[in-house]
Amino acid sequence: MEALFYLLIAGVLLLVPVGSLLGFLAFRQRDRHASRIEALSQEVTGLRHELEALKRQQLQPQSGTEEAASAAQAVPDTADANVDNTALPLEPESAPAELEAVVPSADYRRPSVETRFAQALKENWMVWLGGLSVSLAGIFMVSHSINAGLIGPAQQLLMALVTGVALHAAAELLRRRHLGTDQVFAALAGGGSVTLYAAMLAGVHHYQLIGPVLALVGLALVSLATMALALVHGPLLAIMGLSGAYLVPLLVGGEGGSAAFVLSYSVVITTSSLLLMQHVYRPWLWYGTLAGAGLWWLLVAASETNSLAIACYLPVLLLLFSFLPGRRQLSPERRREALLAVLLVWGASIYGQPVDAPSFLAWLLILPLAVLLPQSRQQLWYLPWAAVLATFAGWLAWSGRWSAEVLFMPLAPDYHQDFLTYLIVASIVVVLTGLWQWRSQLTLRRWASLVMLAPVVWLVLGWLLIPGGQASGSWAIASLLAAAVYGGLAWQLERNHAYRAGLVWAILAAHGCYSLAVAMWLQEASMTLALAAQFVSLVWLGRRYQAPELFLVLKVLLAIVVARLTFNPWLQTYEGDGHWSLWTYGGATLFAAGATWLARAEAIRPWLEAVTLHLLVLFLGAELRYWLYDGNIFAHEYGFTEASLNTLLWGALSMVYVFRASVAGALGWLYRLLARVLLVLSVLSYLVLVVVHNPWWATIVVGDTPVFNMLLLAYGAPVLLALANSRFSDLVPVRWSLCVAAGAFGLFTLLEIRQLWQGSEMTIASGMSEGELYTYSAVGMLYAIAAILWSTQNRSALLHKAGMILLGLVIGKIFLVDMAGLQGLWRVAAFMGLGLALLGLAWMYRRTSGSGKASES
Repeated sequence: MEALFYLLIAGVLLLVPVGSLLGFLAFRQRDRHASRIEALSQEVTGLRHELEALKRQQLQPQSGTEEAASAAQAVPDTADANVDNTALPLEPESAPAELEAVVPSADYRRPSVETRFAQALKENWMVWLGGLSVSLAGIFMVSHSINAGLIGPAQQLLMALVTGVALHAAAELLRRRHLGTDQVFAALAGGGSVTLYAAMLAGVHHYQLIGPVLALVGLALVSLATMALALVHGPLLAIMGLSGAYLVPLLVGGEGGSAAFVLSYSVVITTSSLLLMQHVYRPWLWYGTLAGAGLWWLLVAASETNSLAIACYLPVLLLLFSFLPGRRQLSPERRREALLAVLLVWGASIYGQPVDAPSFLAWLLILPLAVLLPQSRQQLWYLPWAAVLATFAGWLAWSGRWSAEVLFMPLAPDYHQDFLTYLIVASIVVVLTGLWQWRSQLTLRRWASLVMLAPVVWLVLGWLLIPGGQASGSWAIASLLAAAVYGGLAWQLERNHAYRAGLVWAILAAHGCYSLAVAMWLQEASMTLALAAQFVSLVWLGRRYQAPELFLVLKVLLAIVVARLTFNPWLQTYEGDGHWSLWTYGGATLFAAGATWLARAEAIRPWLEAVTLHLLVLFLGAELRYWLYDGNIFAHEYGFTEASLNTLLWGALSMVYVFRASVAGALGWLYRLLARVLLVLSVLSYLVLVVVHNPWWATIVVGDTPVFNMLLLAYGAPVLLALANSRFSDLVPVRWSLCVAAGAFGLFTLLEIRQLWQGSEMTIASGMSEGELYTYSAVGMLYAIAAILWSTQNRSALLHKAGMILLGLVIGKIFLVDMAGLQGLWRVAAFMGLGLALLGLAWMYRRTSGSGKASES
């Protein structure tokens, strides 16, 4: 032990003189550089005076040798006496080369941060190393004397304090003696401050000779003195004082310090640094302060047992960063970054508290502070809502730590009362402080939104954490009562013009509470219908009060309802009792249609029209599923029926999305992209019907009723879909859509003829009767005649060509197939019909073109 004591004394006696010697050597070298710079400055000044004299001589007319002599006498003594001034060029460009070298050129670039740091390191490395050595010597003096225990605690503390004061005194003495400051003196002063920090912390944690309050006062005095001296000694002292203050407790060590004391110590250091920045602001000093304050929060929060200390520490930081440094020193962007970082840490601290012993009321402290601060600093308008949302997110994340099986784990019953008290107090605090702000700033809507909507946020938080977001009648009733209160409040605000800014927010809060009650009470399909009922009320209120904010909420609600009804087949499984699709899909469609009618000339009307069309398509699709699957709307099988429904549903939604793209503004590109995707899916689904599930070779039950069977849905409806696409959609050329419609209509006709003669057994393997063979020819002939006549009447060359091609196919079939396949009267009917049709067609064509009259004449 005695050897350790002597080793410590030897280290101190060695490090302090060596560090001081290195500092003095660097000081002398810097003194020589300063002398040379001063001499060069004087020479430049003399040259500048000479140049000014030459300019004056150029501007004044020469009046003989007397004026020239006077001009020569005006040249300073530092100039060369043998220079003939009258022989010098008189243009301003003839400045001495030395002066041109001093003045920066136009393309001069300031060295980068890395270059300047490397240059500073090259010039001052000895000073910095000396200061670091002195600082470490002070810290080691404390820590090693504690471990060795050779001298008493009082002597150890006194030795450390005397050393720190002595270093400060030496720095001040040198500064006064040399009539100026230097980094050497700053390094000595920084080492003294670090030693004093270490001594006081050791006096609390290890020696127990100083009480926490007295130690904090002493640390505050040291911090303030250090930052004040930094104004004299320069930034090196600020760097050493700040970094040393934050890191000394880690180097000193010890387990005796409480979280409250450590965080209070961090507050003292942070305050001192911010006060220094009131006079001298540097970015590195600002970010260093943020890093140091955050470091001690992280170290204390890691233990998960100091929630109360952290809940008191973070509001103090929020207050400090709101006011210090002042507006002239710190930009609003950097202040905003710091404040939002504190609020983010606040939410993380709530998340990090222990799950078996959470604190509740302590997490209220930042809320009134965040609401009241913007009254004196208008630039901090974002703080109130940011604090509320950070608190909300912290509690939600904390509840999610309990179990990985559920999203929100309910609180243990023992904590219900405490958490309810927390929510009530939080609502009261936010509302009262928000009213205080709103009373003095009636025109600002942010205060009205905070007063009206913050209680709704706490209501949501309570429902998610106490019953775990499950259905609860008591919470639903409470939410409905809150909606009624907000409704009455909106009625009162309508009559009070001073607080008219809160009317819209009261209406929004009422609708929000109603939606919460629906979510808390009703489940599955009923909830969607109850949400859709607000379409009409929001439109009516928006028109009555001319409140565009309500239309924004309506858009969100429309998106929620459409998303629920669109993705229900994949996200929900409802009970099969009752015809729920009729009143859910149909009811939502009726509400959207009613809101569309009510909107009339409002800007929201195109949105409502698009949503109404979307819901109508979904309603028709759901009803078809209900009847085709015997009430099992969400049957998970892909066959003939499913492909038919998907072809119609996706194709109709594609056209709806084209319409929505025309009213969606900036999101138009997204709706057009979705429309193309849906159209491609519809075409693929139809191809599956044609290739895979075709009744000609697949066993499909289409029904025995002619025309009105599954073929009408699978192959007839796509014809109408293609025609509608040619009329209302611009995704594909119109001619393409018409060609697809013609082809699909032909296929539908062939299949219906097959079903007419064969019934549900339509496969080719079952053969073909003479009546079916004749029907193909007769119907084909009728289609060809209709196409030719229509094209002649409307002068459509494309349709005329199609009709002639079809006529040629029918003629070929009759001569090649029917002649061999038909017998008896069927063959007679086929050729008789063909002959009469061709003669009638020729006569009508000749009459239409006027050829008949020409032949008669």
